[in-house]
Amino acid sequence: MLDLGCGSGRLFRAFLDGGAPRIVGIDGSASLAARAAARVDADDELRRARDEGRLELAVGDVRRVERRDRFALVALAGVLAHLDGPEDGARALAAAGKALDRGGVVIVDALGPGGLPPHDLPLSIDWERSWDDRRVIRRSRLERHETPEGLWVDYSTLTDLVEGDGTIARLPASFRLWYPSPSAIVALAGESGLEVEAAFGSHELDPLDERSERCIMVMRRAADGPGTG
Repeated sequence: MLDLGCGSGRLFRAFLDGGAPRIVGIDGSASLAARAAARVDADDELRRARDEGRLELAVGDVRRVERRDRFALVALAGVLAHLDGPEDGARALAAAGKALDRGGVVIVDALGPGGLPPHDLPLSIDWERSWDDRRVIRRSRLERHETPEGLWVDYSTLTDLVEGDGTIARLPASFRLWYPSPSAIVALAGESGLEVEAAFGSHELDPLDERSERCIMVMRRAADGPGTG
């Protein structure tokens, strides 16, 4: 199987325990790939799979996967939100479809309608912790932007390190996430040569509706659908 946008490899063990004979993880972040490698080193089963050639890690763009091997399963878990909108989403799904073996499936796991932030959040304290004679305070702000292609969410954080003498070191950070609606994901799949075979609203395979925390879609290449070849 191919884990596109594998991040720190948090799903590797679940895939292995679930019976995957071979796992290839690709992520665009070298630092996350390094964390995934450290995770593999710390886990006996994952380390054995790597040493036996059944687990491979690579740094690469999930929108442009260039591999000769093909996979029965391609997973994109939490990936769409980190892409830069519909065009990138279509590219990632097209890359996933091209990586499929005949009859293989793509599984997209994203936030469902019920898991999205319902309103903006003003700058407020997330948490405060003590560290020796210092205090660490993290504040965050959230702004929503509804668009036809889905919900964009701008996150801003301020992390303050307060020294014992009152001196403050401040680290700001900001990022934007994109949450396509279920209908937008279906449309992107069609643009990418994929057909949605099933949709679920949870990891327990509950039906997908407006209250669903997750949006999980199972896709196949259109050319592999019923009645073809």
